[in-house]
Amino acid sequence: MNRLVAYGLAAAAVYAAIRLIEMKNVADLMTVRLLNPRIHKADFGGIVFRTEAVINNPTNDRLTITQPVVTLTSRGTVVTQSRGNATRTTIAPLSETVLQTFELPIAWSTLAPFIAGIMGRVPAIIAAAKAEGDKANNIAKAIGIPLEMHFSTYTGGLYYESPKVKLL
Repeated sequence: MNRLVAYGLAAAAVYAAIRLIEMKNVADLMTVRLLNPRIHKADFGGIVFRTEAVINNPTNDRLTITQPVVTLTSRGTVVTQSRGNATRTTIAPLSETVLQTFELPIAWSTLAPFIAGIMGRVPAIIAAAKAEGDKANNIAKAIGIPLEMHFSTYTGGLYYESPKVKLL
């Protein structure tokens, strides 16, 4: 009987190791990008951005994840974060999966330090808007607010946090 238990435990350990390697492979190769970011609402409380996220899975592995929490930071300080929920999404192998719409609320009090810095750059922003080429990218560079994005999720019961991606 002890042999049977030992073989069962060894098989379970091998299976768990294989699943962890598959999840690590997907995590290393999977990319996330924001799709159609837009201002949804602006009121006395602040601005609410909405966006969808697209997860590209170039591997042969399938994963089920919880709805990721998207976090925007600037110089290491959290600017805003989407709400978490336990909605599960299956990420199919060799495909792109569009996730639900994320809402990213930003209070005016959070934006105040950025607005003060932007006021001094108005001439550069106007010049960037008039310049030839990619106007949105030129304006973003003229505004000069560094933004990074990362997301966190649970996959197979394990916590995963993506590396930060520089947006601006």
